[in-house]
Amino acid sequence: MGSRNRGRKALLQARFAAEINGRSLSVNLESLRRLLADPELGIGVPLDEEDWNWIASLAESVQDNLPEIRESIGKALENWTLDRLSIVARLILEQALGEMIYQHPPTPAAVVIDESIELARMFETDEVAGLVNGVLDSISAGQRK
Repeated sequence: MGSRNRGRKALLQARFAAEINGRSLSVNLESLRRLLADPELGIGVPLDEEDWNWIASLAESVQDNLPEIRESIGKALENWTLDRLSIVARLILEQALGEMIYQHPPTPAAVVIDESIELARMFETDEVAGLVNGVLDSISAGQRK
């Protein structure tokens, strides 16, 4: 598993924790960073400083553009509304758009879509992965026009 893949997963977990525990994203990211760095826990290989800088940059891209991101997602949902999405599905979509559109340099849409589908399969269901694919593909197609 590549470091960007692990970074996306770490950011998703920290964002989910922030939604649930009410602590700031930065506090949750720092907690996750400490957990990954603790060799006695054995929960993963620590990410290096460059990886954490990329994660922080992506988190900032999402947070700084959240109203626009949510509006784009809402427009792309067919017969569905943003508030009906599970927290995890919404967070995956938000993070994907942050990376695909607002991150500098942006990650190619095909890469973001594939990674987001895998996150959805890992943390949700195949049905949610299909929804994520459809929404991101629709938004990506609109960006190419």
